[in-house]
Amino acid sequence: MKKAIVAVPFLKGTGGTETVIKNFADALDVKDTKADISWKLISFGGSNNSEWMNGWNKQVYNFSNSRYIQLVAYAGLMPVLIARILKREKPDFFIATNPIIWSLAYKFRKSTSPKTKIIAWYHYSFKMKKVKLRYLRMTDKFWAISSGIKDELISRGVSTSKIDVIYNPINVNNVKIINRSKEQNHFIYMGRIDYDGQKNVSELVSAFNRVHGNWICDLYGTVGEDTKKRLLSLATKYTRKRLNFKGFYANVWDNIDDADVLCLTSKYEGLGMVLIEAASHGIGLVSSNCPVGPDDIVNSDNGYLYTPGDINMLSSILQNIVDKKNLLQPVEIVTKSVSKFGYINFRKRIIKSLNVKD
Repeated sequence: MKKAIVAVPFLKGTGGTETVIKNFADALDVKDTKADISWKLISFGGSNNSEWMNGWNKQVYNFSNSRYIQLVAYAGLMPVLIARILKREKPDFFIATNPIIWSLAYKFRKSTSPKTKIIAWYHYSFKMKKVKLRYLRMTDKFWAISSGIKDELISRGVSTSKIDVIYNPINVNNVKIINRSKEQNHFIYMGRIDYDGQKNVSELVSAFNRVHGNWICDLYGTVGEDTKKRLLSLATKYTRKRLNFKGFYANVWDNIDDADVLCLTSKYEGLGMVLIEAASHGIGLVSSNCPVGPDDIVNSDNGYLYTPGDINMLSSILQNIVDKKNLLQPVEIVTKSVSKFGYINFRKRIIKSLNVKD
């Protein structure tokens, strides 16, 4: 039996990476003792909310909630722990989401576990969240979560033979289909709500300022009071009445009765899982064609892409949807459009990448 370790740093517990790792456990059935590969999750730093780790056989090293103490532990304690883990476990695969973790494992494996293959599983754009070149050289393989990330790696000198595009696992089967409104005018936004940071929600508000007619947009996600005030100040009086800040929900899809289109205005993404989730629920998509990920997901079967920063283009797309000049595809076509991201296909890609039996 092959042995695989997935190693992660401290994670808050409510982000996209945590969702991916939780879904990974489901897709690969990591506690199946009869499988040809055994899995173990190792957390260096723990989490504020550890529910996302429940599906794993795991080892958690809790350092501290203090950011300063965490950094001290990463510098002084984590290298010792990684060397010890490699020596004790001697895994066939050591998969890490953090550049420092995979680089340390690459450094120590020669003396502790020379047959271990190091796999870098980064969940962000390598260009937008800079990763030093030396870290790109200290791994045997990359798991790219989008074709755009593969292109980024190639542009930085990584051989295509070292890159496997695996995407991210989403449960696209047996999910709740969200009813559509009768008017094709109910938009939603889902995710962290910032002003002009990564999620760039001010761009969505600016675009809606130019959209006429009867429409509403519900925004689901955590938002600071200052950010909310800035976004409402940016909105025209007409727009302000149609924006509804719903707050954060742990099981957000269970709290949505109807919706037509999900909007994403990000400046950058790793993949854009919320787009896949929305389409799996039958919701149409409008997204910035940002680096990287959305163009792997959004197509003529499920929605529309616009050029990041082009508010005229975005507002035109939204207006045409409200005016029904652009009709949304039937629910069945929208849901089918993201089937490649489902658990079955994801599992096949992982098994192929590791070259093990299934």
